[in-house]
Amino acid sequence: MTGKLPTIIITGASGFVGRAMLDELKADYHIFAIARRSQQESKAPVHPNIAWMRADIGEYQSIADVFREIATAGGADYLLHLAAFYEFAALDHPEYVRTNVEGTRHVLELAGSLKLKRFIFVSSVAACSFPKKGGKLNESSKTDGRHKYSWSKNQGEKMVRSCANKIPSCIVRLGAVYSDWCEYPPLYVFLNTWLSSSLKSNILAGKGESSVPYIHIRNLVSFFRQVLQQHEKLKPAEVLIASPSGSTTHKALFARATRYFFGKTKKPILMPRLLCGIGLSLQYFWGWVTGNLPFECPWMYHYIDLQLNINSSYTCSKLGWSPDLRYDVERRLPFLIERLKSEPFAWHARNVAAMTKVSTRPHVAIYETIADMEEEIVEALIELVKAPEGNELYPNYEKMDTLELRWTIKLIYRLLLTSIDNDNRMLILNYLEISVRSRFEAGFSGDEIIRLMTRLNLLIKERLRKLEKFRQFDREIYDTVSTPIEFGIDEVEYQYHLFQKPDLWKQSKEQATTPLSAKTAREQLEETIWNCLVQRK
Repeated sequence: MTGKLPTIIITGASGFVGRAMLDELKADYHIFAIARRSQQESKAPVHPNIAWMRADIGEYQSIADVFREIATAGGADYLLHLAAFYEFAALDHPEYVRTNVEGTRHVLELAGSLKLKRFIFVSSVAACSFPKKGGKLNESSKTDGRHKYSWSKNQGEKMVRSCANKIPSCIVRLGAVYSDWCEYPPLYVFLNTWLSSSLKSNILAGKGESSVPYIHIRNLVSFFRQVLQQHEKLKPAEVLIASPSGSTTHKALFARATRYFFGKTKKPILMPRLLCGIGLSLQYFWGWVTGNLPFECPWMYHYIDLQLNINSSYTCSKLGWSPDLRYDVERRLPFLIERLKSEPFAWHARNVAAMTKVSTRPHVAIYETIADMEEEIVEALIELVKAPEGNELYPNYEKMDTLELRWTIKLIYRLLLTSIDNDNRMLILNYLEISVRSRFEAGFSGDEIIRLMTRLNLLIKERLRKLEKFRQFDREIYDTVSTPIEFGIDEVEYQYHLFQKPDLWKQSKEQATTPLSAKTAREQLEETIWNCLVQRK
C-alpha cells in the first residue's frame, strides 16, 4: 500500500466490533482486514482503503501467508487483535485453545517481524473473577475467572507480556459491547423475555442485582481511536479497561425496558437462587432431550446477584478519554426498544446472527486444501486429456502444446480459487461469457469444454472426500466447488446455443468488447489474477 496514511491490521474483522472498527477507521487508515468469513458474507464495509484477507488464525500456514502478503505490501503500524471465540454454553470447546490461545500465539509470532508501533490485544473484564461485595475491578485485577474463556484470555495476556520487550503492546479489557440493535446475546435474551407475554416475562433471578458493565459500540470505537492516537503514552503491555465505571443491574434494565415498552414499569417477580438453580437445570435438561438447548445454562446459577463492578478511572485519565453519557445503557434502552418496535425482523435477524457462533469455517479449509492440491489436480487433468482416449473426448485440447494446456487449466482453477476466496460464484461464468467465443472460432465444441470442466469438478471433489475432515461437508463442497463450475457450464451451453443461430451469433459477436482470441491462456491467467489482486487490495 502507498500513501501517507498509517496502516493497521485488524483480526476478527468480520465480527461485530471488527466491522465497527473498519467503518470508523476506513477514511484515516489503510486497513488489512483479516477474517475467516468473506467481506460479503459478513456485511463488512467496503472501501478503497480496506484490503480484505481471508485466513484462520488457528491455522498457522493460513495466517502466515497473509502476514507474508502484508510484509510485501509494506508492513503495518498497528495491529488490533480482535479475533476470538466465545460460547455462552460454557462447554470446554476446543476453539478456546485453537483460536484464542494458539491463534494469538501465531499472530504474535508473525507480528514480531513487522516492527509495529503498537500491538493491541483485546481481552475482557469477564475474564476476571467477580469482585467481593462492594469491590471493583480495575486494570490490575487478575484474569482468574472460572470460565474456559477467562482462562484463554489469561493465556493470551501472558503471551503479550512475554513479548513486551520485542513488540510494543497493550491489553484492552472490554465491557459488554452492545449497539442500538442490541447485538449482545445476554441482553437480547433478557429483552426478548421481559417484553414478551411468556410466563417468565416478569421473573428476575435472585434479587435482580446481577450486573455487568455495558459499553456502547460508538463509545468503544472512540476508545480504540484514542488508544491509537495516545499509544506512545502507554507502558509495555499496559492494561486498559474499555468500559464506563460501575455496572448496571438486571433490576434497573428491567424497570427501564418495561416502562418504555409498555408505558409503565412492571413489577418483577424475584425468584430465590435455589429455585433458579433447579429451574435452570430442568430447563436445560428438557432442551437436551428435545435437541433445542436454551440460552440459559446451569452454570449461570453461580453468578446470580454477583456484580462485575468496574473502576476505569485510571484508563480514562491515561488516555484523556471518557465514555459519552448519551450512550449509557439505561439511557440508550429506549433506542434499542424503538428499533425492536419499528423493525422487528431486522432486530431479531441481527441478534440471532450475533448469537450464532461457527467454530469452523469449512469454506476456508476447502479453499486452502484446493490451493495446496493445484499442481496435483492440474497434472492429473493434463494426463487425462493427453491419454489415448483424449483425442475423442477432448480433441482440440489434446492438440494443444502441453505448456499452453497447463495454463488453460490453471486459469479455470485459479478462477475457482478466487471465487471461493471472494465468495463470488460468478467469476468463472463471467470469464466464459467473453472467452467461449474464441474457443468456438478455434473449432472447439461445447461438449469438450463442458467435459473438461466436469472432469475438473469431479477430480477436486474426489480428492476432498478422501480427507477425513471433509466427510461431513458435502453441502459446503457443492456450494464452493460445484456451483461455480456449474454456472460456467451453463454459460457454455448458452453461448453455443447462440452460436448455432446465425442472427443471434452475429449480434453477440458485434457486442463483444474483448478480443480474447488473440491472447494466450497464460496471458489471460496473468491478467485475471492481476485484476483479482487489484480488486482485493
